[in-house]
Formats: sequence, structure tokens, C-alpha cells
Amino acid sequence: MDQIDIDHFHTIDLRVARVIECEKVEKSRSLLRIILDLGDERKQIVSSIADYYKPEDIIGRNLIIINNLKPAKFMGIESQGMLLAAEDESGVSLLTTDKDVKPGTRVH
Repeated sequence: MDQIDIDHFHTIDLRVARVIECEKVEKSRSLLRIILDLGDERKQIVSSIADYYKPEDIIGRNLIIINNLKPAKFMGIESQGMLLAAEDESGVSLLTTDKDVKPGTRVH
């Protein structure tokens, strides 16, 4: 991958977001529709993590998201950001905080 400079990194708005709703997308094998609390706003993200997480397993969790990603549509549903996750041979692990951090907090 190409290296980026610190100014480019600072254009990426990483935030803590609390999952307040989550459901499987009908007619999709792997998509979840996730509603997130960012403190002063709510966002919807569609993510292909249904093979690794059940909706009830992530409700109430703090996740790290890219907040300023251009919206995209998946199966006709607008996604307004991206969850961050690590993936290896054991599967997918969502990035989260190790303490209870206020939704909307910026990640540096």
C-alpha cells in the first residue's frame, strides 16, 4: 500500500459510535443494517459482517467508524460510513474501545 502523510490521515474522520439498532438485511446473506449514535447525530451503516456477528451481539457496543466516507448503497440501502474491523484466518473482529467512551468522540 502507498504511504500517506499526516495531513492526509487527518482528513479521515474516525469516531466512536454506539450501536443502537441492528438487523439483518432481507434477501442478503451477509449484510447487517446498523443504526449508530454519534452523540449529536445518528447514522446508518450497512456492513457485510452477518457471517460473524448476530444483530443482538453488537447492540450497545461502541465501535470505531469512518464518519466522513461518501455514502454508498447496498441492496438499495444507503450506508453513511464504514465500520473498522480486523480480519484474519479466525474471522472478523470489530474495532472497539477498551473503556466506555462517549459516542461521537474523535479517534486520533
